[in-house]
Amino acid sequence: MLSNLAGDPHKSLFHSSPNMKFMLRQIKAMDFTLPENNAKPQARQSIWKERATLSTKNEAGEPIPAEELDVALLVLYGHILYSGNSFYPALNYLFRAYALDDQNPAVLLSIGLCFVHHSMKRQADNRHYLIMQGLSFMDEYRRVRERTGTLLQEKQEMEFNFARVWHSLGLLHLAVAGYEKVLSIGRKIQESQILIDDLSGGEDGNDTVMGEADAVFQNTVQGPPQFVENFSSEAAYALQCIHVLSGDSKTAKDVTDQWLIV
Repeated sequence: MLSNLAGDPHKSLFHSSPNMKFMLRQIKAMDFTLPENNAKPQARQSIWKERATLSTKNEAGEPIPAEELDVALLVLYGHILYSGNSFYPALNYLFRAYALDDQNPAVLLSIGLCFVHHSMKRQADNRHYLIMQGLSFMDEYRRVRERTGTLLQEKQEMEFNFARVWHSLGLLHLAVAGYEKVLSIGRKIQESQILIDDLSGGEDGNDTVMGEADAVFQNTVQGPPQFVENFSSEAAYALQCIHVLSGDSKTAKDVTDQWLIV
């Protein structure tokens, strides 16, 4: 999210006016049709009902009312507003999702990035406060991602997102340390993949080999992987750019030779 704010030709399609209006109607319909123990607007009921028409119907053709708030829908609309640089409006919906699931890493990351990005706008009235708010949610995001049983890819994703935040804030010494952690985890992922390939290529297929493979899968992915997410190339490219712009061409070449040459 942090790296795709600008330069993406599909971004304007994602947060286009028709898409935004459709998603907002779905949220209004969800809010309007919640069970009776949830608060509903008492005034102008007819207007609310008109603007919150249910679009999903069952086999009998009857509208299907919402039974509870949908975290995914709230986060999706928040991301649509986020991609259009409307960070404060996005927080309204992301905080609603946070109230429903405060341990969701995607929600925590999105809220943290909204605060950090809004601090960079001209309209920001207190940049220091906004950055600290963003970093506090980023720390919550780290806490969730560092739990026991977290996959290596998820830990690497967390370190990469943190490094991108430091990079965007101009704290290059922290960004370099973060990118190096990403590369360190990337080495472990590559080693795990090689071991899994070696174990799965055994002809005997006995229980011992499969047990060893399962132990490796716990640190990589669940089940035989078709694609293993690895942010090493992205981190290496960012690290290369930092070294080049700082005048350290030798270190930049070392990073390129090790990580960016196929």
